Amino acid sequence: MVLGVISSEGDVMPPHFFEKGLKVNTAIYIDVMKNVVKPWMDLQDSTPAHKSRETQAWLLENLPYHWSPDLWPPSSPDCNPLDYFFWGMVENKTNKHDHNTLDSLRAAIVEEFANMKKDVTAKACGRFRHRLEMVVAADGGYIENKHLYVCLSFNK
Repeated sequence: MVLGVISSEGDVMPPHFFEKGLKVNTAIYIDVMKNVVKPWMDLQDSTPAHKSRETQAWLLENLPYHWSPDLWPPSSPDCNPLDYFFWGMVENKTNKHDHNTLDSLRAAIVEEFANMKKDVTAKACGRFRHRLEMVVAADGGYIENKHLYVCLSFNK
């Protein structure tokens, strides 16, 4: 598993790789937040390790400007630039070549993180508000499938 963090200015934190098979619980997540992510402003999703009381207490104490879970969008994958943009871009680029080893894949991921264009990342983050508005228009539901349905209905 890989942790990625991007900023609205287009900055990309180097990827953080978790050990294979590691279940990220609250203690592990807080350790990574403390030692890897702390300099970055952080938007969480609804993963249990992210929403736990211990994690929220740590965030409040160490990142006072973080968004608390009651402010997160209900369909946060639709509103998280990592989900609607970044991971797909990294996956497409790293999959252009076969990787016979985990080290090869990791090196490709590190390279793509480093090569991500700042203006492209900033533009994707800039779509956040529009995507929030789309979630509101969808009464809190998911928006990706809704758009696919609309596109398909026009092509009858």
